[in-house]
Amino acid sequence: MNGKEILKGLSYIDPAYVEAAQPRTTDKHNAASKPRFLLIAAIAATLLLLLTGAAAYSKWASGLEAAYHPSEGIRKQSEQNGLSVTYPRETVQEDSGLSVTDQGITISVKQTLVDALQAKIVLSVQGFELPDGVRPYVYVEPGTLDGDPEFWSSFSYDVYDGILLRDDGTYVYEDGTPAAEDYYTDDDVREDGFFKGRYFRPDGSMELTLDYRFQNTDGSVLGKNLTVYFTGFGQETAVSRGNLEQEQLVFGNWALTIPLNGTTDAVTATPNYRFGPEGPTLLTATIGPISGRLNYQLDSPLEGFDELEFLQPAIAGIRLKDGSMVSVQSRTEGYSDLEKLLFYVEFEAREGIVDLSQATGLVFRDPQTYEPTIEVPLT
Repeated sequence: MNGKEILKGLSYIDPAYVEAAQPRTTDKHNAASKPRFLLIAAIAATLLLLLTGAAAYSKWASGLEAAYHPSEGIRKQSEQNGLSVTYPRETVQEDSGLSVTDQGITISVKQTLVDALQAKIVLSVQGFELPDGVRPYVYVEPGTLDGDPEFWSSFSYDVYDGILLRDDGTYVYEDGTPAAEDYYTDDDVREDGFFKGRYFRPDGSMELTLDYRFQNTDGSVLGKNLTVYFTGFGQETAVSRGNLEQEQLVFGNWALTIPLNGTTDAVTATPNYRFGPEGPTLLTATIGPISGRLNYQLDSPLEGFDELEFLQPAIAGIRLKDGSMVSVQSRTEGYSDLEKLLFYVEFEAREGIVDLSQATGLVFRDPQTYEPTIEVPLT
């Protein structure tokens, strides 16, 4: 095995455990808007746009808003550089490839975030219903990119649960009410709980995000057409920690074809930074708006790699000029060349979009304290 991925399936995980133990799985390809009045109105509208900018940039999908908290400046930047593409519902025609209906259920593209390493494809699902708090399960295949089924190195999906984390560490729904607890169905673990999601939006739709890591990370995937296939919808029950049972309730066929437009903007650096006398040497770093890659030289094979132990020190964030940090987490690790002991770590932004013009350094966690105290400048 020479690759592994950390997935964020947190819906059934006690938040107290989230930082301590993210669930992991091996990634796919690394196993070895009368004339005078109108004129005045138009001028007023234009001035409003110039003064506020608010109406100029699209509202993001709810899940992405919750994850990245994009400022107006980041929205502007993301639309201008192509990272974010939004698809307002009134512009998406049914059966256009961007929206398809079967069995009374319509799946439509809502927004995409794509850089050279990663894609987040947000879809709206309208017409499927479940009782409040029941977690949906989606039967989906990763699909193809211009006919190629091998374009992805890892794939996962998430249904937005409507739960937000406040600055004080408490979990609430979007209306501000505390998130309700639920429990596993297994009597032996009834004392363990998790938060019950609100999976359906006020309009009755649910929001589904597909997450791809690309096999080729040179930007060659951009501009191609992603075709994704769905075969049904159902529900998922949490029996115990790590034991989830699925039941398919609706069978059908849905195929979406989505232009994979994005950005190749990135910051590259060659730190050649050694982490202590026996630690790895960070050779190069590539940072994109939502993801990045670090390349290392090891002195010897990584101990515990086959037991899913990860390279230390772990990447924690991207330092910005104002002193703030955009948190990141490792997603995939592996050998790029086992014989030469060349190792890589791919990561994704967790709580913000990286403004590349403001990036000054990388932050790593101390292996002993796990605090983000190790700083590596990009210059």
